[in-house]
Amino acid sequence: MLHLYLASLLFVGGADEVWSEREAEHLLNRAGFGASTAEIRLAVEQGRAGCVERLFAPRPESEPPYFERVRVPSRSAMRELTEEERRAKENAARELDRKQLVELTHWWLGRMVSGTDPLRDKATLFLHGWFVSSSDKVTQAWPMIEQHRFLREHALGSYATLLRGIVRDPAMLVYLDNTANRRGRPNENLARELMELFSLGVGPYTEADVKAAARALTGRTVRDNEYVFDAAQHDTGDKTVLGTTGPLDGERLVDVILAHEACARHVARRILWWYEGVEPEAARVEQYAALLRAEDWNLGAVLRALFLDDAFYREEIVGARVSSPVEQLVGVARRLRLDPPEFVLNGGSILLGQKLFAPPTVKGWDEGFAWISTATLMQRGNLAGLLLGTVTLNDVVSQADLLAGDPMQLDEAMGADMSMERMKELKPGRANGAAISLLRRLDSTGYLPRIHLCARLRALHPERAADLSDAEIVDALLADLLAIPVPDETRERMLVYLAAERADRDLREGAWLRDEQTAERILRRVAHLILSLPEAQLH
Repeated sequence: MLHLYLASLLFVGGADEVWSEREAEHLLNRAGFGASTAEIRLAVEQGRAGCVERLFAPRPESEPPYFERVRVPSRSAMRELTEEERRAKENAARELDRKQLVELTHWWLGRMVSGTDPLRDKATLFLHGWFVSSSDKVTQAWPMIEQHRFLREHALGSYATLLRGIVRDPAMLVYLDNTANRRGRPNENLARELMELFSLGVGPYTEADVKAAARALTGRTVRDNEYVFDAAQHDTGDKTVLGTTGPLDGERLVDVILAHEACARHVARRILWWYEGVEPEAARVEQYAALLRAEDWNLGAVLRALFLDDAFYREEIVGARVSSPVEQLVGVARRLRLDPPEFVLNGGSILLGQKLFAPPTVKGWDEGFAWISTATLMQRGNLAGLLLGTVTLNDVVSQADLLAGDPMQLDEAMGADMSMERMKELKPGRANGAAISLLRRLDSTGYLPRIHLCARLRALHPERAADLSDAEIVDALLADLLAIPVPDETRERMLVYLAAERADRDLREGAWLRDEQTAERILRRVAHLILSLPEAQLH
């Protein structure tokens, strides 16, 4: 039922203007990670073309964190040490290595919130879920760090460069077992995913093509976290791939794949599907495949054309894409104009099922409605409340354990009257330990959200500052915090809730904002309620 309700939200009507606030917000959501009301209004003033050009304008790269190529000392280098001392050195090296990948994750999340270069960061996230490697298998951080740098550098550049680089990328070679791909004993994992996921899609190739492509990739291995071509393990014989025969190696294999007509179509489809959120029609795929070839595989040129395309703003896709956990949490922070600790965003996204640098399968994350369930919708609301300061860390942790319990039991409870007594009857599970560990760091930070909703509302109507009606307040918060409009009945629920909050404190409509301490607490609870709505999961 939840999925059906979310699906019904996708057809809410929008403005008729060629370039409206709704269209501007759509662009800033899909090309980046959302925007404040002020940023959206600036985008409207710039016009569509001006806003797109601003997104593509050169940005000074912020100083990246320094990372070491951590090496666990060899046993021979530690032969003078006791066993306990050796274990201590090995554990220290592994812990430093682990912390570096966490630091990279936090640096990236911080950039997303700050909006330093939203277009590149969003494109890097897209590639991260397409050219997949996982730290769960690539157990050393350095290859993952280097892969991130590579994807970031070429995120708006040449797809051909990406494809050539990914088949010699150490993290990818380890993740897809090409380190075991040797002459006479080919391993097909990289060859298969190279064609199926990275370049051609299902259909254009045969099993014989996969076997031959695997032979072409023999000898590509990793030593000391660096790419190495082991000529002695490379199969130099003739292979036939996609109709081309010869002593193909990895470089020539990529040439053959790029020349195949299905390649540009597959890349165009992936771009359209991810940025638009719906399966593209064949004619639209062909249009962008032709553009990709004409632009010599330049991804930035394709994205620029897409963001200027009227069809990108068609009714069926505006406000119609379910946000991933990272997009959701970063988007909430940006709409609220918060700067929360990155470890909260990291822990929250892991709790919701998206751990950066560790997609669940070679296919990446399932997108769209796969992100939403009864449990994850409740957790999204809890985490929004944590960012706002209306929900405590202990509440989030206890709810996370509860929601990690039996999903059938939870669905039954949600289908009935979900009273606190009924919640207490549910048998808790055990939430993701890594996520909870990150979130618990809040205990030592004293995090207080730097947000002032009273001042924000007064700035909308400075001539009568503290005398806004309930309807004006609710409408302002809905517009500020959501990417799509809500049904009238949802708006009415917000008004009833706000009126009840006032009545509990004997506050008169139109004057209660003068009591800032009380008003701020009420406004944050209203904001929390809004950010817990199904509509808040769409952009």
